This record gives sequence, C-alpha cells and structure tokens, in this order.
Amino acid sequence: MASDELSKKLNRRNEINEGGEASELPSMNVWNPYTEFKEFSRKQIQDFQKTFNKYDVTKDKFIDFNELKLMMEKIGAPQTHLSLKAMIKEVDEDHDDKINFREFLLIFRKANAGELEAGSGLMDLFENMTEIDVEKEGVKGAKNFFQAKIEQQSASKKFEEEIKNEQEEKRKELEEKKERQKAFKEKANFFKQAAS
Repeated sequence: MASDELSKKLNRRNEINEGGEASELPSMNVWNPYTEFKEFSRKQIQDFQKTFNKYDVTKDKFIDFNELKLMMEKIGAPQTHLSLKAMIKEVDEDHDDKINFREFLLIFRKANAGELEAGSGLMDLFENMTEIDVEKEGVKGAKNFFQAKIEQQSASKKFEEEIKNEQEEKRKELEEKKERQKAFKEKANFFKQAAS
C-alpha cells in the first residue's frame, strides 16, 4: 500500500515536471510595468494607468473594441471599424482582440521608437494622449517631436529619486498628522482641566 501511494506521488510529480499539469499550477509570473517600461517615469506610467482605467468602462482590465472606439471619439480622432481593428491588432500580443495595460503601454513605446505610421489610429492616440510644451518646442515636424519627447523623458527624474520623493512626502504627512493629534490632545486636556 505504501509503495502504491509513493508510486502515485512520483507519477504525479513526473507529469507536473513534464508539463502535463502545468495549467493547474498557479502562475508565478508577476508583471511590473516599472521594470519593463524603464523609458517611462513612474509618474508617466501612473498617468497612463489613469487614462487606461478611465476608458476601461467595464472595469475588466481590458480596452475592447467598443471602449477603444469611445476613447478615440473622446480624444477627437474617431476611427473607422477597420482602423479600430487594425489598431488593436498592432499591439495585441496575446491575440485576445483586446488591449490590456501592458499592450496599452506598447503604443507609447512604439511611438517613441518611431515605429508607428503618421496618420495611423495609434499615432493619433499617442499624439492626443501626450502633451509637450509647444511654446518651448515649436512645430518642427514629427522627427523633432519624438526627439523632444525622448529628451523630456530622459531629463525626468529616475525611479529611485521618485520613490525617495514619494517616501519623503509620506513621512512629512505623517509628521504633520502627529503634530495635529498632539495639538488636539493638548487642547482636550486644557478643556478638561478648565471644566473641573
């Protein structure tokens, strides 16, 4: 009996190792946009996430065809049915006919690398989603626009500095909160003593 149980366990372990039951095992892959998309600052990725969430009307963590259509209409660049399909297809790496947040970030990576065609739906999306100081940069053409975007991103603070700044802000907020609580307790004690 013990040998049968041991044999079953060994067979199960072999099946798992050979990939027979890999689908039953939980995925250990955790995707981090900050490590994969190092060309963007933390603030930019957070802004992209807010935009993505804004247009993910169904809150299923995907932008589907209808949500993309709505997004393009809202930013003032409506697209035809076929161009919307082409937009999804261009960044849809997992072939589910939807855009997840990682694929959404790919749009901005491709635009920065100059891989999007001028006048394409994704290029319209990129141009309407990103802002650049026109007074500073002027209208110098698409090449200079992308170069200015790259310079703007490289000049922005690195992740470590941003994290330190965020931690410093939180620390200051906690100190201010403690000071307010201390002042409140002092006033409360004062009123208790005055009332007695």
